[in-house]
Amino acid sequence: MYQAEQISILIITCVLSAAFIFVGSKIRKLSPRDVPKGPLLAVVLGVEMLINFTVENMGKKHGRTMAAYIGSVFIYIFVANISGLFGLQAPTSNFSVTLVLALITWLMIQITKIRENGFKGYLKGFLDPFPLFLIPNIFSTVAPLISMSLRLFGNVISGSVIMGLIYTFTAWLSSFIPFNVAGFNFVSLVVTPWLHLYFDLFSGFLQAFIFISLTSIFIAIEYSDEEENYG
Repeated sequence: MYQAEQISILIITCVLSAAFIFVGSKIRKLSPRDVPKGPLLAVVLGVEMLINFTVENMGKKHGRTMAAYIGSVFIYIFVANISGLFGLQAPTSNFSVTLVLALITWLMIQITKIRENGFKGYLKGFLDPFPLFLIPNIFSTVAPLISMSLRLFGNVISGSVIMGLIYTFTAWLSSFIPFNVAGFNFVSLVVTPWLHLYFDLFSGFLQAFIFISLTSIFIAIEYSDEEENYG
């Protein structure tokens, strides 16, 4: 049996893929002497801001390499968070989706740690500063996976629950309006648009930004060339 989130994931993936292909084809046609205008200018400025963000958090060496991944994750999470405004079930309101997103980041953290320290050094890290710290080190390794997945899921689902309660309350208030035979929720037309502005747009952007910020910081911590990353 299909879940509503699965349909949303399929629609969002197709829309974003088509948008990326379309914008990419337009950018490839630009001459180096051409000045981007309109939506293309916004895309160019967005990419520049993204590269500056990753370079600031991860250093010049790794920031440009990770910019594409960080940007893709941000766009997907943001669009998924605000998809409720378009009548879809937000994929990030399903814990399995946020868990997979956090799992990808967590695997990248572990791969980076192994690449920088070697597999033996990676295993030895669980025994630092001495073997009795094995269990706490295991928990600290798994903690980012749990915290990132639950933080994103919890904030999105809490917004959905709050909006559901508000719609129920405004529907009850609307029932007292004279001659409202059809039971139309008139009160929600006045109250909910402003709340959607916060719970969907602002909160959706904020949660996506927090996720990529934690992703870039957690991965940057594992790089051995700390002087470049933070200098």
